[in-house]
Amino acid sequence: MDMFDCGIYSFVNTMTMDTMKYWAKNSYQHIDVLLYSAMPYDAALSESYNKEMKRLHDAFQAIHEELNPANRERIIYHMVKRFLTLNDHFVTLLERLKFEGFNGYPILYQLTYHILYEQMYVSEIFKPLLNTRYVQPQDVLIHADFRRGGLGTNPLQCIYGQLYFWSIIGAEHPSIIMNISPAEMRQLPEETIDELDNMTHLFNRINYKLTQIYPKLNKENLRMVIKEFDTLNKEFLKILEKLSKNNRYLPQAVRKRLPDIFFGILEHIIKEHEYAEDLCDRILKGIYGHNH
Repeated sequence: MDMFDCGIYSFVNTMTMDTMKYWAKNSYQHIDVLLYSAMPYDAALSESYNKEMKRLHDAFQAIHEELNPANRERIIYHMVKRFLTLNDHFVTLLERLKFEGFNGYPILYQLTYHILYEQMYVSEIFKPLLNTRYVQPQDVLIHADFRRGGLGTNPLQCIYGQLYFWSIIGAEHPSIIMNISPAEMRQLPEETIDELDNMTHLFNRINYKLTQIYPKLNKENLRMVIKEFDTLNKEFLKILEKLSKNNRYLPQAVRKRLPDIFFGILEHIIKEHEYAEDLCDRILKGIYGHNH
């Protein structure tokens, strides 16, 4: 999906529409997560925040619903511009929310930062469609040593940037899962907690490997890290599936006490890692001509 701006796919309407449809849904689900996560912590948002987030939620949802096969004749530039304008408002709101809404609530602050990072990444995906100027270091999400031009000035840099992003997201997800309802999650079997902690360690290790290869980035050393990430991501999906369905990993007694938002966030995280899995498949097929 995101690979259309990495030199593998051209800016064909179908590819762009599918990518935008995915991120429009992801965006309004992020707002659901923010609104419902605040409740267990009694974090009171001002009415203006609630109204603005609900407005953005409905607007992202409208874009998602409009991007169906029957409406594919819409002008792609108009739709991308509309989406990015909306996303810019969301990013600004998230920046304020860190300090004016969820400051002092560690898990909510982490969650806000996590979502902010994802929404900034979305802008990088679509930026080439609207803006071909050179991207200055201050415009880049990740430090300029890692990302010198948005998602890169060539396919390898672009793939590198996306892999770096998803490994950061992967490292944060176990912590988010464990902190949605901390009192209950501390009662999980030690095996479950250890596996989640290990996932954070392993995703962070991939981040480190990426920083090590960047000075001599080439097709082969990047392929090795992609394969390692792909294997790790698949393993994490297995753990998430066990959390979702296996009472040995999430005992029924604990499961019953967890708030509904826990299962909503868990499903959201599963979908994101399925998306990352599909992204790896596209990279390996498009650049390397194989899956493994």
